Amino acid sequence: MRARIFGFLLICSFLLCAVAWSKCAMSRETHGFVTLCYHGVVPRVSCTSSYSISRREFAEQMEYIKTHGYNPVSVKQIIQASEGSKPLPEKAVLLTFDDAYSSYYDFVFPFLRELGFPSVLSVVGSWITNPPQGLPEPLMNWDQIREVSQSPLVEIASHTFDMHRGIQYTPQGNVGPSLAVRSYLRDKNRYETGEEYLQRLRLDFERQKKIFTRELGYMPRVLAWPYGCFNSAAMSVGDEYGFNMYLTLEDGHASLDRLRFTKRCLMKGMPIGDFKNVLKNKKGRKDLRLVQVDLDLIYDPTSPSQTDKNLGLLIDRLVAMGVNSVALQAFADPDGDGEVKSVYFPNRVLPVRADIFGWAAHQIGIRGMDVYAWMPTLALSFPDTAFNQRYMVRRQGMEGKNNSRSWYRRLTSFSPEVQKRVEMLYEDLASHCMIQGILFQDDAFLAADEDFHPLALKAFSLSLGMPVTAEKIRDNQSLFKRWTRYKTLALISFTDKLERVVKKFRPNAKFARNTYTPVVIDPAQEVNFAQNYNLFLEHYDWTVIMAYPQMEGACRRPVQWLKSLVQNARKFKGGVDKSVFKVQAYDWARKRPVSSRLLYRELRGILAAGGRHIGYYPDNCFADRPNLDVIKLEMSTRSFPFTP
Repeated sequence: MRARIFGFLLICSFLLCAVAWSKCAMSRETHGFVTLCYHGVVPRVSCTSSYSISRREFAEQMEYIKTHGYNPVSVKQIIQASEGSKPLPEKAVLLTFDDAYSSYYDFVFPFLRELGFPSVLSVVGSWITNPPQGLPEPLMNWDQIREVSQSPLVEIASHTFDMHRGIQYTPQGNVGPSLAVRSYLRDKNRYETGEEYLQRLRLDFERQKKIFTRELGYMPRVLAWPYGCFNSAAMSVGDEYGFNMYLTLEDGHASLDRLRFTKRCLMKGMPIGDFKNVLKNKKGRKDLRLVQVDLDLIYDPTSPSQTDKNLGLLIDRLVAMGVNSVALQAFADPDGDGEVKSVYFPNRVLPVRADIFGWAAHQIGIRGMDVYAWMPTLALSFPDTAFNQRYMVRRQGMEGKNNSRSWYRRLTSFSPEVQKRVEMLYEDLASHCMIQGILFQDDAFLAADEDFHPLALKAFSLSLGMPVTAEKIRDNQSLFKRWTRYKTLALISFTDKLERVVKKFRPNAKFARNTYTPVVIDPAQEVNFAQNYNLFLEHYDWTVIMAYPQMEGACRRPVQWLKSLVQNARKFKGGVDKSVFKVQAYDWARKRPVSSRLLYRELRGILAAGGRHIGYYPDNCFADRPNLDVIKLEMSTRSFPFTP
């Protein structure tokens, strides 16, 4: 009897704890906050100060905050709330001001003081005594910074000592944010090493500590990343110097659980209606218009100048088309056999055909397009032939032979050695190149009779807690079904690891994965691909459906086939919002381009059926395939496409 009572009380205690935890979690989520990032607040905005807003506009925004129930809060309140000691008020707002412009001292600080609104002022240490050219207005001096810092309404934050600038990070001369890239040392004809990069960061943080300690008597606890760019290495150095709150420039509401990644909305001139939407976080997900591009086509091995001209031609075409996203080939496949032996970026594991990906990605990115590095996962051929043979994907009953079934020769993802090399490849890509995301190549699949590598069977046996063989899997339907799902999850887990190493250097990166059409139409097709559409939608930022009617044998009625595909995708949660329908611009079976008019009708059919995100592959900028004037009618993100 006592045992029963004890058990009952234990269950009740557990449930009460669970409810309390749930309420606490809900409270923390509900009482998040929105952070606004301002720069200059000037009497009148000029065309040279794109990040400044007028005093009148700022006053209107603060009046709206005051009269609509919003509550400006301090860093102290936020930290206390994150520790659970005191919750934030409803509709909390954190006001931040970067760069310490004189307008903060002359207008903003007195204005906010009258309202009783707290604020954060981020200071670039080296700028105060040595301001760079081209600033939209003068900066505060140390006496003024010291004066406002004594107010309980002002929190001084570090904006680094001298990292708010660009440095060269490619051999071609591209300039990127100093804190977030490894520099290219032109005089030494090499990249900065990882250790040199860390030393540069530590030197900057140490100089900032000294100047803040000398001028203010303390080191700030908040760090605002210059340009909103950072990585795990920079954050680890920041941790060494005692920062416990980091301000980014990622849109969205901030969370008390993620003060190390505090989102901030960059404020520019805007109507009051748009300001309301910022406060309410009503910024919807943009419709993706994606072009997948072969860098092999752009690269001319005989002439760097011709490569430069080719890239210029491609960029002009993409800008004229009005697309917002580009999946750019980061690997080399000049033979077109899908076997990757070299890449277009510096790395530790594969030969570099030409160091041009970072340069190309930069040139495309500064035109306002998101660049996804299109990368393989398994179809890699390392210089070590014996390694490749040892870890080749195996088919049932043909172990030890070069027996990969399909158009891709692939390595097994169940090998820790393979995983390590691929992770190094992705890490080097992210550390050297400014990218917005990754598109995982369609080589991440396993057919029904793959992968029976001994390491795969060993891993599956461990997961089951009993030994299994290829024969047992083949002869037991229930076991075979579990084997299929195990392979699917193993490939997802592998891409998880690749995501983590990329996010070390590109923490805001998005991840897309190619998937084959049959698994969208019929979930049972998972057995033939080790891919699951529903799991992809849950797991990746984007699922890119290779909606290739010509390849799938739907040549007679391709538009109807695509509409049916969209209708099928709509049955899944996120099937519209997270799927990119990518059509083929070339008929590989017939070895000819798909008609531009047909391609246009296909894209229009996808949108008419309820699809939101579209793309195509391949693009040929030299032959104008597909035809620019035709294809931009659906690919352009502009409301009214036009011919330049």
